[in-house]
Amino acid sequence: MKAKKGEWFSLSWDIHDKFDKIDYDQLKIAPRFLYAKENNGFIESKVINEFDHLRLVRIFLTTVFITNDKGEKLPTHYRPGEFMPGDDTIYDEWLIDYHETNWQSLDQIRSLQLLFQKDIFLEYSSKLIRHDMHSGINTYIPRGLNSLLRKLPQSVIEENKLQSSLNLLVEGIKHSQLVYKGIYSFTNLVKKKPQVEKNNCKIEEILISYLERTSYRDKVEIIGDLGEAEVNETLFCTAIDNFIRNGLSYNDNKQKKIKIYKRYEEELTIEDNGIGLKQHEYDLLCMPYMRDSLKNDQIKGIGINIANAILDNHGYRVEIDCLDHGTAIRIIMRDQND
Repeated sequence: MKAKKGEWFSLSWDIHDKFDKIDYDQLKIAPRFLYAKENNGFIESKVINEFDHLRLVRIFLTTVFITNDKGEKLPTHYRPGEFMPGDDTIYDEWLIDYHETNWQSLDQIRSLQLLFQKDIFLEYSSKLIRHDMHSGINTYIPRGLNSLLRKLPQSVIEENKLQSSLNLLVEGIKHSQLVYKGIYSFTNLVKKKPQVEKNNCKIEEILISYLERTSYRDKVEIIGDLGEAEVNETLFCTAIDNFIRNGLSYNDNKQKKIKIYKRYEEELTIEDNGIGLKQHEYDLLCMPYMRDSLKNDQIKGIGINIANAILDNHGYRVEIDCLDHGTAIRIIMRDQND
């Protein structure tokens, strides 16, 4: 495997002959991690030759680390979305013993505990929003304003120059109702068993309608017919918008551009001409509080995390193509649960 200077790699071994003592002796001392001291085109070659009685089952770039009591980063076999702290306590204990650390901090475990508590807060907040705010935003205030507009004489409005103020109130209520609609959709995802309310939508129409309210509509080009799909309009547009925002924010070009198109029937692509995003970087950004593990200091925020979670709840999958100039985010719009 190719390696860049400073990268860590995780190794998994197996023995050739279960009846050969040498195999077991080598397995005891074989390295579980490799550090690249310089650029290398085949980093595992030396250990393969040295431990000739073993078979290297797997080697991959280390993306998750623990820290010891000195604050030093230590490599692990954890991988976002595949194997994380807490999944196997035996491995957690072995890792501590392997690095000979008496104390260690698993940031991912602490994050999971923090997220659990935040879920409780969010669930309580969602109940307040759904039940207590609904009446005010969608019933009491609109009825009161409509009654006022019906009863207020036009002469009084003109005499006191109230028209602009009344227009602001009308537009303010409309905006608040749209925001509430989005929050209401998100609160469904806070439940223990998330349920996404879907409708058959023309993707091009709902995206255009959503983007018309943004300041960057002119930077987004929709190419061809995007077809129809069963989606939650508010959540789906939010996910696409988050990808668009990232493509525009992390972009050094003077002319920032986003293209949205379909390459295949069940695939929607959001392509930007930004700094470029790799699959493993995307996978890290999909994990809460994992942004510090990225070597790309320019990438921050939680937009991708939210977007991926929304699409995952739709049953969709996201694949990343790192282009020569930018990123192509490909959404496989086929329900993976079917």
